[in-house]
Amino acid sequence: MKNLLVAIAMGCVLTFPVVASETISAPAASEAAAMSQGEVRKIDVANQKITLRHGPLLNLGMPPMTMVFGVQDAALLEGLTVGDKVNFVVEQKGSQFVVTELHAAQ
Repeated sequence: MKNLLVAIAMGCVLTFPVVASETISAPAASEAAAMSQGEVRKIDVANQKITLRHGPLLNLGMPPMTMVFGVQDAALLEGLTVGDKVNFVVEQKGSQFVVTELHAAQ
């Protein structure tokens, strides 16, 4: 009986790191790749800013709202017009929220 309990305990100990690493790494990978949906409300090319009405930003835990974002690269704003539906990724850099990817919705 004692050997059986030792074997079960060892099995649990050896299995835990594998389960824990899958649990920890899976959400980070999916959150990094998560695109959010939004609608262009205003474009400010001179200041590299865009105002978006967006759905939830899952990677930041932010609810739907309208807000102004900085844009990492002004080239992301090319070809956009107010009212366009877009898919985008926003990251928090210090106290700023910056759009790092932006594509017209298909």
